[in-house]
Amino acid sequence: MFFWNKRIAPVAARMMTWEVTTAFDGMPTETELRKRFDEDFRDVFNAGFADGECAVFFWQLVSFNASDGRKHRYLVAVADEPLENYRKTFDRCLPKQIALYAIADKILRGERDGENCLKCDEACAECGGECAEVAENGNLLFVAFWGHCLYILVFMEGRLCHWSEEYGYGEVFDDACRERVARFKEFLKADELFAKMNDVGEFGEGSPKVDELFQVAVRDPFWRGKDLDECDSMKPCERRRWIMSVVALFVFCACVFAMSGGSLNLLCAKFYDDEFHNSFVNVAPVELSQPAARDLEMLAWAEGHRDLLPAKWTLGRAGFVDGVASRSWRTSRGTCDSSEFSLLGIVGGRVALVKTSAGETKTLSVGDSLSRYRVKRIGMNDVVMRCGRKEVRYALKMR
Repeated sequence: MFFWNKRIAPVAARMMTWEVTTAFDGMPTETELRKRFDEDFRDVFNAGFADGECAVFFWQLVSFNASDGRKHRYLVAVADEPLENYRKTFDRCLPKQIALYAIADKILRGERDGENCLKCDEACAECGGECAEVAENGNLLFVAFWGHCLYILVFMEGRLCHWSEEYGYGEVFDDACRERVARFKEFLKADELFAKMNDVGEFGEGSPKVDELFQVAVRDPFWRGKDLDECDSMKPCERRRWIMSVVALFVFCACVFAMSGGSLNLLCAKFYDDEFHNSFVNVAPVELSQPAARDLEMLAWAEGHRDLLPAKWTLGRAGFVDGVASRSWRTSRGTCDSSEFSLLGIVGGRVALVKTSAGETKTLSVGDSLSRYRVKRIGMNDVVMRCGRKEVRYALKMR
């Protein structure tokens, strides 16, 4: 299952809060943001790159009306290292310092104490490890010191509204860091947005466990869908996952088809069998007439079942019965009508020319059939026809 989960890489990056002022009903476009940013900060952000090129992203934090127009504050993020090597194995890249966002979110939810609070030093030993003063309204000033860098995050009503990073400090949180935090508090009092906040909680964090908290932060809705390495085309890891999904689907369908092959055949056979059965169910039954008693008696006599015959058949009347049966057999073969055709002429004693009752003229040879008659012999002046056991002689009429 790990292969199907999207992987997100923590990368080195820099972030800052940038404010843009427009008309009260205005909203800056992406093109306008990049143009203004290039004029003010492009050289500063690209100073660490040999080619001077890096992607800059603008993620909106808050927008509010001020005295001179509408102000839009963005979280500007830019990668501090090449990201090409991450594309093969990771779906997205995010700044690794967003782990601090996870800490602040836990503080707002009341799930974190002041174990690593920066106030717990010699000047504040009486704090007892519970230095978090989090306001219930979601306002929080979060300060973190990590890797010679001072991070300041401001949350207003539970929403991130400010992010700043300042480098160049020493190994520990010293007086210079405290002075910077003090000056930032003065900024909060004078800012048009933050001056409205009341009961701001404060929390300081030192040496955070970034690796663990980073995975917590990426699941937050604020960071969902954001990527420092956006590509117009599909990334290699995403393409590989898509191919594996198609292959897995194909294998699953093949297995299902193979396992259900026998059941499918039985289902089809049952369907056609039911259709065949229904085609006969709806047919009206054929009414059979009962054969005549005399015909049944004659059939029993012919088959040798003397015990099924009435007494009149067994009292010395075998000859009579045979005669009746013979006559019945001849009757069943049909009556031979000698008037069905007439002899017109004979050619060479081999071919006879006859005329049927329908007016048709036909030529017959020995063995040919005409109606119920069969040609037995052709003479010079006559023709002998046979119909069953009856023979009829046709002679030429002399003129």
